[in-house]
Amino acid sequence: MRPETAAFRELDTLVRNLSDQLAGVRRRALAAEARTRELEQILAGMTGKLDEVRQQMEDTQASRDAAVVQAKTLEAQLAAARGEVQRVQAAVAELSAKATPEARDQELARENERLKARLGEAREKAAQLSEKVRFLRQQIGLGADR
Repeated sequence: MRPETAAFRELDTLVRNLSDQLAGVRRRALAAEARTRELEQILAGMTGKLDEVRQQMEDTQASRDAAVVQAKTLEAQLAAARGEVQRVQAAVAELSAKATPEARDQELARENERLKARLGEAREKAAQLSEKVRFLRQQIGLGADR
């Protein structure tokens, strides 16, 4: 066999092998392109879902913020209500203490003493007025004699 024929056959074998490899590479490239298109379509569909999820997350955050504000308001109202309950409990305790017969008797005794003191002051003022009226009558009587 001639050296050119052997080289030609070797070259032909190499070209066939390269053609087979190129066909395999082309098939894989086409499959990869098809998969890429498929993934791009899935991604495009997910982008809408991603925007939807983002909106839901923002809505949830806004609701959470509103709930936190409402919770703080309710806590303030609760603290005020607790203070009011304590004030009412103290008033009830005070009234309960006054409602016992002994406490009522003591309160009446104190009121009686205050009234006696006022009555004494009124007697003194009445006596003073009576004295002034008597004096004025004497003066009027003396003035008529003159």
